[in-house]
Amino acid sequence: MRTTIIFLFLLPLVLTGCLKPIPYEPDQLDLFSRRPENRWLQFHTEKGRQVAFYIPPLESPDKPPTKIAIFYPGIESLALGWLQFIDLNKDPKLAYLLIDYPGRGLSEGMVRPKESYRNTEGALTALANHWGQEWLDAELNLMGHSFGTGAALQFAVRHSVKRIVLVAPFNSLRQAAAEKSKILSLLMPDQIDNRALIKTLLATKLPPEITIFHGVLDVSLPVSMGRELAALDPHRIVFHEFPEDGHSNILKRQWNSIFKAIDGLAN
Repeated sequence: MRTTIIFLFLLPLVLTGCLKPIPYEPDQLDLFSRRPENRWLQFHTEKGRQVAFYIPPLESPDKPPTKIAIFYPGIESLALGWLQFIDLNKDPKLAYLLIDYPGRGLSEGMVRPKESYRNTEGALTALANHWGQEWLDAELNLMGHSFGTGAALQFAVRHSVKRIVLVAPFNSLRQAAAEKSKILSLLMPDQIDNRALIKTLLATKLPPEITIFHGVLDVSLPVSMGRELAALDPHRIVFHEFPEDGHSNILKRQWNSIFKAIDGLAN
């Protein structure tokens, strides 16, 4: 009986990719290290050693940043995958913090969706400690793709952030799992409900700016999920849908608009 319970608990994690380690290729780490100002941020949680990646701005890279864009990848992606999109010249004052989840890249352990925000807290604390501070006095702007939208929103309900950009978001993790298997969704042990998280944020005195990008051709997380989230408050949530974009290519095809939303440059 106990073996059956453990199997039922682990099955959804296996099927959603949560248990599968995803290591870095040497060339990915080499590309990050080519800029000497870039920093690996190491810290420990109950999962073991965790590693995030900090890219300081072009302007005053040796000082605490005034603006940080924090990027959250999908469940089967790695933090350094964002390097292909980052252009420091677009905003010389903007720093970047790239988050990996436990079991991804150089980070130990296993992803537990409800705790996916914790590595952000650990990375920011490690970064602040580098300058002898407990917490950075910086504007925080978040961008999550797919599973990363849940991680971003979880962090946002616990900390003050200026902007949140959600690309190809899900409405709830259980419904996202149902896109693969109805049975899988019923067995899903960890639940993230982006609808509830957004409602919590909108109820605060100073809610963050929220922008959603979704492709109509998304077959992993249908555009109806993004529409549902945007409908929670059409006056305060900016929603963009693109008829020719899918789940992943939306990042490349719409990156200029996504960056403007992250940096507060969108109209």
